Amino acid sequence: MSKPSKILLYYDGTREAKTALHHVADLAHALDAHTDVLAVVDTTSTIAASGWYLSDLACACIQDATMITLREALDHMEGNGLPARGHMACGDVVDSISTHAGLLNSDILVVGHRPRSGFARWWNRGLAHDDLMARCNGRLVVTIPCN
Repeated sequence: MSKPSKILLYYDGTREAKTALHHVADLAHALDAHTDVLAVVDTTSTIAASGWYLSDLACACIQDATMITLREALDHMEGNGLPARGHMACGDVVDSISTHAGLLNSDILVVGHRPRSGFARWWNRGLAHDDLMARCNGRLVVTIPCN
């Protein structure tokens, strides 16, 4: 088995994602691996939260905020001497991560882990990283809990 050489980090600016970002920098140094950072405009959640109506201005503001979040992660990587490429997608987060993992031929996928709320446990909603592992067969999925 060859050494992993490509890491894909999903970054959304949350506390969990920031913790994952710090660990990815260490991992990329240790493996001498290339890192791609993916930020996703989660259109499903955004549209549902807006009552199924989202103006063009609101969409532009959300995309701008996502780009700022992506830039934050790229600046962190560059500040640690690690060149990284940034990617932005629109749509479902898990779909976007699995699609980009295939397009970029990533060996390792890294996501921050957020414990499910009481409502999510009650609703019996599956864990996103379980779905991600099922879709990204053959890739290592690493979930980083918040410190």
